[in-house]
Amino acid sequence: MSLFLTKLKNKLKIVIPDSLYIRYEYFKLHRRFYSKQHINSVSDRIFSWKLSNELAEFSIFVDKYKVRAFVTQQCGDGYLPELHKVCRVAEEFDLAKMPHKFVLKLNNGSGYNLVIHNKDEHNTADIRHIITQWLESDFYAISKEKQYKNVEQLVLCEEYIESIKALKDYKFYCIDGSIEFIQVISHNAHNQKVHNYYSQFWQPLAIQRDGYDTGKFEPKPAKLDEAIALVEALSQPFSFVRVDLYLQDKIYFGELTFTPGNGYIKYLPEIFDYSLAKKMRLKIKKTTLSST
Repeated sequence: MSLFLTKLKNKLKIVIPDSLYIRYEYFKLHRRFYSKQHINSVSDRIFSWKLSNELAEFSIFVDKYKVRAFVTQQCGDGYLPELHKVCRVAEEFDLAKMPHKFVLKLNNGSGYNLVIHNKDEHNTADIRHIITQWLESDFYAISKEKQYKNVEQLVLCEEYIESIKALKDYKFYCIDGSIEFIQVISHNAHNQKVHNYYSQFWQPLAIQRDGYDTGKFEPKPAKLDEAIALVEALSQPFSFVRVDLYLQDKIYFGELTFTPGNGYIKYLPEIFDYSLAKKMRLKIKKTTLSST
């Protein structure tokens, strides 16, 4: 898609009523009209949440700044990347006060990340320009996921996570505090993303995400048992959540996700997708909300 068409599409997303646009996207994806009487797949389930108002309750848990308090409450602060700076306006950022390596990220949304491997190759003015663009962005206007609608925009400067090999994402899909499966996203020899799936006992699962290749089987991570205990503590308050971690010499918390793939997702075989969808409910224990 050309840059012009992309910009036009994003403008239309803002103008068209959210419900109408979500239904249009559903039809485009599935070639059928959305019906709340026919919720069968994971995609159906997530689109039904997007059309409701339930996701609005989850804002504090998708806010990459506020969720740190929740992680500390559930597990302590030993799993959080060090926070160097929080910027509410671009002028608060000063490259000279940053470590040699660090990560810049927007607290609201997906894809707003900048990894600084060597700060001497950058300057304050250019990074402030990026920060300004991020703070003026509206992820909800594009994604239509209500949990991102009322988050105060902040830019976080966090610890750079060292890795001998390319950093892998470990994504734990959880139902009522129990791990359904673990998704591992890595890169193959051609630097293409590959997805592998395991049980919590690290048994390979014969499932895949449609449109993505699978990679080679990986040995059980040394920190898996500790990671499972962490995930169970973080997922316990939710009927459904995906907990993202980085497993290195120590474990780092990544984020909580309630609408994987924004609903543009399909698991194979279909029987697995449908089975997972039947278990997915969107609920938070009220005690968690009041104590966070």
